[in-house]
Amino acid sequence: MKTTLEEKLRCVKLHLNEGLSFEEVSKTYGVDRTTLKYCCNLYQRYGDKAFKQSVDRMTYTRKDKLACIEAIISGKKSYREVALDMMLTNPKIVSDWVLIYKRKGEAAIKDTYSREAYKHHDDKVLEKEYKKLLEDLERTKAENEYLKKSFPQILARSKQSKKK
Repeated sequence: MKTTLEEKLRCVKLHLNEGLSFEEVSKTYGVDRTTLKYCCNLYQRYGDKAFKQSVDRMTYTRKDKLACIEAIISGKKSYREVALDMMLTNPKIVSDWVLIYKRKGEAAIKDTYSREAYKHHDDKVLEKEYKKLLEDLERTKAENEYLKKSFPQILARSKQSKKK
């Protein structure tokens, strides 16, 4: 199950500040134990800023990616060490870079720019519903304006038909 950065930060703080064990936090919040350990290391190294949404933090150049891939392939560092150095919230990102490098070669490695943060299914549904409600509101407003403008004409027509 995917978790948001806020949820990960909350779990880390429960472990480090409240003294709950990895096992307790893992069972209570559904966060994988290894993910929790990685997030604790990330928090100890960078603090809260590692878990804040920031466009600059999520931009990785081709040069940086290639340096990380080279360190992993040569055996100098592990995936998790490289991910910690890059302040990535998930070490799988680095393994994806290496997989792309192995399959498609160096030319396939490109700059990565930030994208929208992960949203839960409920948040996506709420966002769609919100957009739909806004569209309905706009349509209703347009109908009301039309009716307001046409009402005097309707009254005028109805008065004319009564006179005849």
